[in-house]
Amino acid sequence: LRGELLMRAVVFAAASLLVACTQADPPAPVPQVDEAFFRCSVQPVVTKWCSSFACHGDARRYFHVFARNRLRAGGTEAERNAPLTDEEREANFEAARAMLDPGGGGMLLMKPLEQDAGGYFHRGATLFGGGNVFRSAGDPDYQTLVQWASGAKEDPACVEPGSNQ
Repeated sequence: LRGELLMRAVVFAAASLLVACTQADPPAPVPQVDEAFFRCSVQPVVTKWCSSFACHGDARRYFHVFARNRLRAGGTEAERNAPLTDEEREANFEAARAMLDPGGGGMLLMKPLEQDAGGYFHRGATLFGGGNVFRSAGDPDYQTLVQWASGAKEDPACVEPGSNQ
């Protein structure tokens, strides 16, 4: 009898899990944004503002950024200043895209924007005592992020700044 009760409990738990999984909302669609615009316009912005070791140049962070002379996916200390590898560029693109909402906006735009300008709390704004990355939505680098999130495109043949191509 004890074994039968245990078996019923296991079956009930498995069935409940199956029902819960089938009723869950489907994953949100991934924003369709331009890789070339990211590589040639957005990558320099996130490198400049986000990739220091104390910020998102730390692989332990959910959103982290690979950059020359900063966080790298591999290699030796002597190779740290080499151009990004294809894998690092793709990882940066996918990480930034994951921080966007499908309809535009998202954490990539809201976290680095000053709260007084409509942004969200960002620990980096207080950590270094200098305020948030972007004081206003009019900042040219912020506008680059907005353009990308809004669907801006670039010639796929564009050359990423600092790539030594």
